[in-house]
Amino acid sequence: MNAVGRRGARPEVTVANWEAVYDYYGPGRRRNGFTYPLLTLVDAIYRPRLRISPDIVSELHRLHADGVGIVVAVNHPSAHDPTVLAAVLFDKRIRFLCEGTGLTKDPLFRGPLRPVFEYTGTVPVFRAKNYQGTAADIHDAAAARLIGLCVDRLVDGGVVLTFVEGTNSSADDLRTLRLDSVKKGVGMMVAGAREAGARVAVLPVGIVYHGREHARLPPRHAVAAAGEPVLWDSGPPPSIDEVRSAVRDGIDDALTAAWG
Repeated sequence: MNAVGRRGARPEVTVANWEAVYDYYGPGRRRNGFTYPLLTLVDAIYRPRLRISPDIVSELHRLHADGVGIVVAVNHPSAHDPTVLAAVLFDKRIRFLCEGTGLTKDPLFRGPLRPVFEYTGTVPVFRAKNYQGTAADIHDAAAARLIGLCVDRLVDGGVVLTFVEGTNSSADDLRTLRLDSVKKGVGMMVAGAREAGARVAVLPVGIVYHGREHARLPPRHAVAAAGEPVLWDSGPPPSIDEVRSAVRDGIDDALTAAWG
């Protein structure tokens, strides 16, 4: 297994090296001097419209000020979504959310774009479909460590950004999201934070493209809508499926608003 070098050198980003990878990326590698100019550029390129009510803006600021961890739970209709979401969250009304911990597939950390993801504080996700033939216990251990990192962020009152489908949406999920398409990761984050005694909220976000969503060029008419935040602040921890259902319902409502 490859490890981080003595001087903190970047580890090789592969699932076999997951311990060194999460030791390195777990504390966060964000550099605001890099991130904010990049977000300004991304916003100028994509210009997404954000549909969010003043009441939801006020509620998000209140939750954040109260130390409530927030999961921004988003659908994933296009390969453009990570940059579109970054531009959406750069909206001055909710800009504090853009400082959240993003999650993205690990191959993006093995090419020339690695600094883009690293310096914006993104953490790699090892998807089993990219490592077929690898022992299940390795995948399970890596996934558990990633969920643990996310839970720690939420317990500390931070923000986690996640595409709940784990991959690009199927054609059946573009107008409404099926429950089966919401993976268990978001439920594990929320349940884990509640098990630790922390208050946690989910902000459902729906992204749609009224244009060329599958083109190589930046899509036209990207629209995102934010649904009502769902708060878990008392009582026993919710089950993973309870969270998945609440997230699906929230994103469905957001998609309806975004398509409208």
